[in-house]
Amino acid sequence: MRQRFVVASALLLASVPGRADVCHARTSKAETLSPFAKGVRAFRDGAYREAEDAFSTALLPAKNKSAPLLNVDWVTFLLGESAFYSGHVPKAREAFEKVSRNKASRFAAVATARIADCLWTEGDHARAVEQYRKLPVRPVAMIDAAVGRYRVALFSEEQHRPDSARLFLSVYRDFPAHPLAAEAQRHIPATLIASSDKASSAPTPTPTPVAPIDRLKRAETLTHDRNWQLALDELALLPADLAPPLSTERDYQIGMTKFHMRRDYAKAAELLLGAAPALTGDKAASALFHGTRALSRVDRDDEAIAGYKQVVAKYATSRFAPEAQFLSGWLDYNRGRYRESLPGLKATLDHYGKSAFADDAAWCLAFAHYLLGDIPEASRALDRYAAMPPTGMTGEERSARVAYWRARFLATSTGASRSGADAAYREVNRRFPFTFYGVAARARLAEGGQRVGVEWAPATPEKATTKPRAGGDKTASKSGSESDVWAKVRELAAAGLDAEAGWELERGEKQAIGRSGNVLPLLTSYTELKNFHRAYELAESHNGGALSRAPTGAARIWWEAAYPRAYREWVDPVAAKAGNPDLFLFAIMRKESGFFPWDVSYADARGLLQMIPPTSSQVARELGIAFEADDLYQPETNIRLGAAYIGGLAKKFHGQIPLLAGAYNAGPKAMAKWCDQHGNHAMDEFVELIAFTQTREYAKRIVANYARYRHLYGPSDYELPLKVDPKYASGGPDY
Repeated sequence: MRQRFVVASALLLASVPGRADVCHARTSKAETLSPFAKGVRAFRDGAYREAEDAFSTALLPAKNKSAPLLNVDWVTFLLGESAFYSGHVPKAREAFEKVSRNKASRFAAVATARIADCLWTEGDHARAVEQYRKLPVRPVAMIDAAVGRYRVALFSEEQHRPDSARLFLSVYRDFPAHPLAAEAQRHIPATLIASSDKASSAPTPTPTPVAPIDRLKRAETLTHDRNWQLALDELALLPADLAPPLSTERDYQIGMTKFHMRRDYAKAAELLLGAAPALTGDKAASALFHGTRALSRVDRDDEAIAGYKQVVAKYATSRFAPEAQFLSGWLDYNRGRYRESLPGLKATLDHYGKSAFADDAAWCLAFAHYLLGDIPEASRALDRYAAMPPTGMTGEERSARVAYWRARFLATSTGASRSGADAAYREVNRRFPFTFYGVAARARLAEGGQRVGVEWAPATPEKATTKPRAGGDKTASKSGSESDVWAKVRELAAAGLDAEAGWELERGEKQAIGRSGNVLPLLTSYTELKNFHRAYELAESHNGGALSRAPTGAARIWWEAAYPRAYREWVDPVAAKAGNPDLFLFAIMRKESGFFPWDVSYADARGLLQMIPPTSSQVARELGIAFEADDLYQPETNIRLGAAYIGGLAKKFHGQIPLLAGAYNAGPKAMAKWCDQHGNHAMDEFVELIAFTQTREYAKRIVANYARYRHLYGPSDYELPLKVDPKYASGGPDY
């Protein structure tokens, strides 16, 4: 069986035409390509025999070339891949063996797996299995563990060993979404399903019926890996008349899967609340709590409040009790019943004052009093909130929030002077100019006729940290000079491996900067190599205060690394055409992925803009383009689909940045609901009333990002609208 080669896919995704000249090492069309570059080009084109010849030439002694080859492990590994796919398996194995002996190579572990693949292909199954057994137990990038385990099971079957059936069962249960799972099932004898202490080594010609316990295990693994629909499909195959406790476990798993899918909350609530009485311990508390949460998601708030109180009463010491207590008050707060919310919020502080939910309870208590018009009580509650350690936000964000709302409370106090509130707003603008609250403070000042720009705190001497933390690959060589690292990077870039050059630079950062400790060359090179993610990380962690100063002079280099117009060659042609506010996609990209094209979230959001496959599939159909989920790791595709989707949201919510950001995070239906509920509030109040904590803070951070992008690249600073446009447009994406 031909193993899918992950590195090859990564190469095809990472190195693309149209890149800028990198480290002045790009080969022009008029010049002759090096053997290394010829091999890379042929490999990408699928011309593996041609690639094999080119890589072999590149590895010839230095006397046949103008300069010695520096990235020997890269060329040797790619030679092995090319030879394997062109049918020269012994030659491929020889190349992989050389790489595996170089423990400093990023390919050392995967080369061991590829040696096993070669031996298996050559028919030497015994030695192949020895190699497969050497592979790490934990998942390793670029290694398909299911292939190795399946072949170990096949070898055991060939040798008529009694453990073969159980090995096949482990493949079937532990890799349920893998194509080999179905093949493994065909080798599982019915005797193993019928009795846990008997096994036969003879494969059956047709798939063996699966025991309910094994199907439940497969479904649990699928859910853990975010294969939600596959998990539901697996659970649907269980017998309808399944006896307890397996039927209870089935209902619990279906309910939890539907809950995590954010789909069919009513059914999730029914199943979880029905299963809860038959469960024990943490799982019983989980079922009651999540079933209650599902009720609240379908607006059955009164039932949900009663359910949360039941969680607190029955499982007061469980991990779910603090959140349940908070939500019992918050649900009333969320639907505008501010006075009714006060007891539940106060009880959270009284009984769970050190929990992660005390912070939110204290804030909601202060804001509820404010919305009720009780400013003195709101101020006292705000003081209590200010004294608590921040949860879910940075210290700066907490300080900005407190300072801004103290100004707002002052502005709405009976008998308070306008000048006192304006002075407080100006202080927020001076201390926190690029937080949501700094932007809001400028809007409040403009409302009173005082149009002010960004005010910078007094400049402090630049103290940029010069020593970057080590790159992420612990196998990187600690030897080698500064010039050696840069030479290797230039060689990879000249061969057309731009992104891969960035990877190598990241592994050798300490050597690259040498004794000078100057990080700035790294920022410049990472930007040229399209490794915007690492440039952003370094700028954020080593700027020494440069991002707190005006983006002029030396500080601008740090600003542009921290807030780059990443992948602009793909953003510019589609962003405005799709209806996106200028520079907005960069602000989203920064928050969603930190400019890392291969980022993936727990919810299976992928790539630069963290698009999820189902939504992307619908957008692709509307655009009339072919789509597969893994296409989202390609920057161009991710940006094209994301721009179309976000552009539709921008039209629906009239380009108002907080609404647009919130709709992108929580979905347009949720944002439309909040507009209906709270659209009569001013924008600063509206954002604080966004129901989902994650979405509320997300909207604020996107505004902060967008304000910096607008300040850096123009044409003018962003101005926050104080009025919500509740009449959102009809049409636009609703998925």
